Amino acid sequence: MLRVAPDAQAARRDEEAVRRVAEGVLAAAGVRTAAAAGPALVAAAFAVQTANLPNVTAGTDTATGEPLGPVGPAPHLARSVERALAARPRGADVAGRSRLVGWERPERAVLDESRVRLAAAWPEMLAELRICVAQVALLEGRAIDGFTDFATHGAVYVNRARLGASPRGLPGPVRFAEALVHEGTHTRCNAAQLSSPFLTAAADGVDPVRTPLRADPRPLAGLFQQAVVLTRCTELYRRLLEAEHTTATPAEHTTVTPALAARRDRLSSDARQAVDALRQHAGSLTAHGLAVLGECDALLRPTAV
Repeated sequence: MLRVAPDAQAARRDEEAVRRVAEGVLAAAGVRTAAAAGPALVAAAFAVQTANLPNVTAGTDTATGEPLGPVGPAPHLARSVERALAARPRGADVAGRSRLVGWERPERAVLDESRVRLAAAWPEMLAELRICVAQVALLEGRAIDGFTDFATHGAVYVNRARLGASPRGLPGPVRFAEALVHEGTHTRCNAAQLSSPFLTAAADGVDPVRTPLRADPRPLAGLFQQAVVLTRCTELYRRLLEAEHTTATPAEHTTVTPALAARRDRLSSDARQAVDALRQHAGSLTAHGLAVLGECDALLRPTAV
């Protein structure tokens, strides 16, 4: 069961349900993957379900083993990147494509700082992310900014450009913290909807709709997840601004605070757009989905623009 407010205990229950499903698929197929866990385990189950049997045992794990830990390129992760590239809308610019790359020491330091900032500003979110996100994979190339893939559930993919400061003054660790909340929330939604769907069967008959984050029309499921993602990211910046007001120096107030506020306002506007669009399709939401939508609405009220 998903709530917009982070809930590590509920997340753990949903993650255990995903693991049981993956193990059940493999057991039914008579496949042994004693060494597989996390994204590698799910990738093996996905390979069985798609009859891609030669790749069942190809999920070599190159992660550090810590939650939210950096992971290097691996075959099952690379296949997720190829699927993401193939799913891009026709005519999308794929110049430079995107590929997995390894983590260098300075990049790991930014990831560490992102987790420190989350711990200070929103410890409940960090606790939930540590349950949902086993591995953070790094992308290079302009084609993809970030994504998740249920076929490698537990891994999130983020472009290394998010490790650096933005032209408008957002520090790299803040941008990467947002990316972790963004992709981690998709991961949380994917696990929660497995046992408690957000949408009714009738949603499958609804034409794709315009959404704040994608130029191409998306199914209602995509719009729903965007609403939750954008609401949580808005809340992240609200909390970061609170922390900034209490700890920043006068010079930091002049440089960083306006960038944080501008990003909060942009995310809040996009989140409100997503919530309003979902309201027009309320009949396609389950009781669970309506409850989550109401929580998004309530959380956005203090920051609506």
